[in-house]
Amino acid sequence: MTATNQETSAATFTSGPYGGYSHRPIVWGTRAMVGGGTQLTAQVGMRILWKGGNAVDAAVATALAAGVMEPTAHYTLGGEVAFLFYDRGAGAVRSVVGQGWAAGGATIDRYMEKWGEIPPGVPSTTVPGVVSALLTMLANYGTMSFAQVVESALDFASNGFPAYQLLSRAIGSPERMSNLQKYPESARIYLPNGEPPALGAMFVQKDLGRTLSLMVGAEQQSLGKGLTRASAIRAARDVFYKGDVAHRMAEALERLGGFYTYEDFAEYESPLEEPISVSYRGHQIFTNRTWTQGITLLQTLNILEGFDLAALGHNSPQAIHLQVEALKLALADREQYVGDPAFVDVPVEGLLSPQYAALRRTLINPDRAEAQYPPGDPRRMLAAAEGWRSNGSRPAQMEPEPVGGDGDGTTYLSTVDGEGNMVSCTPSSFAGLAQGMILGDTGILINCRGCYFWLDEKNPNSLAPRKRPRTTPCTFIVLKDGQPFMTLGTPGGDSQPQSNLQVFNNMVDFGMNVQEAVEAPRFCSYSFPRSPWPHREYPNRLEMEGRVSEDLVDSLRDRGHEVEVIAPWGVRNGFAPILVNPETGVYHGGADPRKETVMLGW
Repeated sequence: MTATNQETSAATFTSGPYGGYSHRPIVWGTRAMVGGGTQLTAQVGMRILWKGGNAVDAAVATALAAGVMEPTAHYTLGGEVAFLFYDRGAGAVRSVVGQGWAAGGATIDRYMEKWGEIPPGVPSTTVPGVVSALLTMLANYGTMSFAQVVESALDFASNGFPAYQLLSRAIGSPERMSNLQKYPESARIYLPNGEPPALGAMFVQKDLGRTLSLMVGAEQQSLGKGLTRASAIRAARDVFYKGDVAHRMAEALERLGGFYTYEDFAEYESPLEEPISVSYRGHQIFTNRTWTQGITLLQTLNILEGFDLAALGHNSPQAIHLQVEALKLALADREQYVGDPAFVDVPVEGLLSPQYAALRRTLINPDRAEAQYPPGDPRRMLAAAEGWRSNGSRPAQMEPEPVGGDGDGTTYLSTVDGEGNMVSCTPSSFAGLAQGMILGDTGILINCRGCYFWLDEKNPNSLAPRKRPRTTPCTFIVLKDGQPFMTLGTPGGDSQPQSNLQVFNNMVDFGMNVQEAVEAPRFCSYSFPRSPWPHREYPNRLEMEGRVSEDLVDSLRDRGHEVEVIAPWGVRNGFAPILVNPETGVYHGGADPRKETVMLGW
């Protein structure tokens, strides 16, 4: 389908004021660009770039500010992060491990004996990883001090920011208010005078401000002693993981019934790592290693490279069918092989090999959806693992939770500086606000990412002491012909590789510009075990945003997809990708209207 035909087809159903699907304009820049989850968080990153900081400085500042301002995205400084940095000077993509680990006392036997499951609350938590990862990247690849990049976050925490509509509404929901009221420290902050913050009222988090101030103080003391910038940033980090703050967080988790000790914080680290990548139609796509689900997108692209999607046309039944079935194959392998690489021997080379993708591709029936696919065998190069049997599970009476609902929690941000350095960053705190557990007087609202574990020791994502759960937040940097091309990432739990795939295909295969690509109608499949406990799956369930034709829906149903048409903008992602034109050096980006996402350029 030509670009002209695409625009005509799009305009038939969803024409926007900027052509095709677009209801927002493309944002342009030549010196700096920042995408963020809210207006204020994006402005924090831009402010750092104006002051001379680089893309890492700006990304860390934005992520710290978002950790104060975006609990409605279920992202707080008690969470985790997937973070990638394109280092222009070295021509390399850098990665850091940003997922926290389980308590040292967390074992399958202990959970089975006490609960028989992974219940909500403190048994579902992990040690926060985001602060460690952000400061590791800042120390290694930034240029500014911690005090400089945390300035806005500290101000928002100590002096407050105006409660925006989503914040007031989210805290005021009956379920969240009930959870917050269980914990006096949480109710004191989030329910001042027993009520959620009023729209426009200053929302203050003094305890969190004190925690950040202690970290700044440690850095300043270290600099006063003549230590290097990196060592001083490490001192700030150590306040959180080894100092009084760590003691108070561990004690609060113990009071809540967790299996933590102080050593679980003091011994936590965020090591640097080599990212993984594949090539797709002249583009090289990088992501973090297998503590995230980013490998799922890479495998899917490998499978789809064997099909001419462009010839099939954007959102044609044939193209969607192939995209969905390729994702199912990759997700079957996710469940069989992918987990924390410190504990699991993940056959990454085999999973990402073109030969293996060609074998897996043969399992796709172009005319029929499969309810379940077997995992392959990347070590022996088999399309389907020998001895695999379908579990036959089909909980048809149960409805899936909506993507982006209370059980989800992530934001996304991206930065590019004047030198061409680039960051793609997906911070999260799964179900943080929904559970509402602030750790004592630290102001840290803890994540519930630990509910992603399985209580089956044969599963690569099984619970174990000090093991990181395979996290849904994943982030991507794309190069084209060896030059930086774009950042890619979104909130959305298990929909993240699915939505990232669609936005990427929209640009690379279907010729859309960035804003059209993020606004085009999306789908979301449920034909795999969902990451949160109890890992329900809904074979062939496929949600489609309601901006598509009835003929498309009928054609997919004829292929066996159980299509449910949802709200026109119902797949609740929040893209903010930045692209670079290598010939002109001009930056341009798009912002997703499904959330409050903002893109700023200069």
